[in-house]
Amino acid sequence: MSTSPEILDLLKNVPLFSGLSSELLTRHIDLSRRIILAPGHILLSPGDPFKDIYVILSGRMSLSPGSADNEPVAMFGAGDSAGEMSALNGSKALAYLIADTECELLCVDLAAIWSLMNDSHQAARNMLNVLSKPIPNSKSSDHKTENRQGYAGLNNVDEMTGLYNSQWMLHTFGRQVQRCAITHDHATLMLVSINQFKPYNQSHGRLGGDQALRTIAQTILTCLRPNDQAARYQGNIFAVFMPHTILEEGHKAEQRLLLQASQATITTPGGDALPSVTISTGLTEVHAEKTLQQLLDQATEALQRAKQSGCNCINS
Repeated sequence: MSTSPEILDLLKNVPLFSGLSSELLTRHIDLSRRIILAPGHILLSPGDPFKDIYVILSGRMSLSPGSADNEPVAMFGAGDSAGEMSALNGSKALAYLIADTECELLCVDLAAIWSLMNDSHQAARNMLNVLSKPIPNSKSSDHKTENRQGYAGLNNVDEMTGLYNSQWMLHTFGRQVQRCAITHDHATLMLVSINQFKPYNQSHGRLGGDQALRTIAQTILTCLRPNDQAARYQGNIFAVFMPHTILEEGHKAEQRLLLQASQATITTPGGDALPSVTISTGLTEVHAEKTLQQLLDQATEALQRAKQSGCNCINS
């Protein structure tokens, strides 16, 4: 591409390239392609490989799952970029990326992005910032002033417990794992399960079981540090991601949570006290070569070992 002063000035306002010098940008992305898309043009379809990261120089694009005719779940405007997560972990497109208006895009080869990040700490930080932010919500009519609320504008809260739901967890924890791979930072992933939950439900009814879920969810929240994140993973199992945390520190967090959960009081909305519950936990350390699913599988195995060793236990 021709790295004209106008294009360079525009790129410096793109979060992915914020704070980078003209010389650095020219050196690494000079061979990037600029393309013009007509309204309605489908740039990517589900299953297509991500070969580039797309920076929107002008226009607006939409992300639609299932069918290109479906209502979009996310919108991208000038200054946004798409494809970072999929390109970095080698996955394929999961939805249609469509030009909502006439668009001008900068297609930056993944190798150029890695080269840029290796050459510049600021570029690496920019990538981390982009990965840590939710995808723009499609519900806003004014893209530039919209409030970024959750992944792809979808409901991301579990109504039962008030924690984030599994869809949010898979997206956000996945980005956190990718972030650790880039920075080589420590992190741990913990799964938390209520022991003997099915018998508890049978003895105290669905309302009692629901209240036990809410109580443990709130107990988890009270034990979290500012940067920790928690979600309801599935059923009576919760997931907690602890960044900047080595395995030994993760075990200390487990012990605190185990104690707090055993002391938590479960009370129905009508004021009736119910028996307390205990929990078991499984912990795994985040490694750069592991995907989120592999880490979840490891934590699940550790959780099962804890339950087999006797309830109210931890394992890793």
